[in-house]
Amino acid sequence: MPLQPAKKALIEQHLGDPAALSAVFLGLCWNESNCASQAQIEIEKNEDLAAACERLDLGWNPGWLTESGFSVYDSDGTSLADGGSAHGPVRWAPAVRTHRLDDKVPDTATGHRKRRRIAGELAVLALWMQAVTERNVNVDRPVALDRNSRGTLFRDLLIHFLQCSLPQGWQVRHEVPLTHIRGLHMRRDVGDRKSDILIIDSGGRLVAALSSKWTWRSDRGTEAAQMVPLTRYRPDVPYAMATAEFPRAAGVARESIEDRTYHVCPDWVGSWMAVNELPAGSSPLTQWPDLAALKQEGMSRAHALGLNGLDALVKDLKNSGTIL
Repeated sequence: MPLQPAKKALIEQHLGDPAALSAVFLGLCWNESNCASQAQIEIEKNEDLAAACERLDLGWNPGWLTESGFSVYDSDGTSLADGGSAHGPVRWAPAVRTHRLDDKVPDTATGHRKRRRIAGELAVLALWMQAVTERNVNVDRPVALDRNSRGTLFRDLLIHFLQCSLPQGWQVRHEVPLTHIRGLHMRRDVGDRKSDILIIDSGGRLVAALSSKWTWRSDRGTEAAQMVPLTRYRPDVPYAMATAEFPRAAGVARESIEDRTYHVCPDWVGSWMAVNELPAGSSPLTQWPDLAALKQEGMSRAHALGLNGLDALVKDLKNSGTIL
């Protein structure tokens, strides 16, 4: 199904702004989580959010949400910013909806595993919310989107992003039969396999092959079958990957068989990793008292891991024009 005009427009409106594009990609491919209700923490009478965070031993800082654009109310409907603190569960506006990031931790998890998952989802939600609020990104998040549809949508968004970002005359094509690639044509062992995404410059030169993977799994037979003939007959063509993987992001950076990997939101992955590694009993208020501290931690970790964003992918592809 062709990419809808409204989704194309969102990409076009925010070209050149990596944080806004991260919010667009993550928002349109939203993976609804069942843990959002965990944000409705119960406060005591005359207790503020920081004190509740310490008392409940939360793995996340409620201040991240209030800084990002959420408002919070006590059980009587009075804003906590106005001094409200009646006993009972708090209510957030807009309603909290978290993105399912870690498929390794089930909804039935308990103890520290549950704490980590909730904290990671709420941390990334705060970063996402801040991006859409500050940049006025109007993106409608789907409530139910199956894995296959999400992967296809990610690929189509990525293709449109690249087509809009690369020089005029360049082509971004997908599912091209490998037998249509010079060097692979007339090869008896290529078969009927197809590429994921190919980038071709204005002179008709194949610049790179790109794998689109919303998440990354250890079982990647399809990609391996695709890469074998490419690396054998066209070793001059770089093979890269774009992904939105969270729990395996460090492994992707270290062990991926592609020449280079690029991430939809590398800094947010870094923040998610930091929150996930917070030991049981440690306070997120001490580690990251505000959202700026969490963002800085994420940037540092992404840099240390060598996680590059989609802006780096565009830059690398454009620079191929200088390669002899």
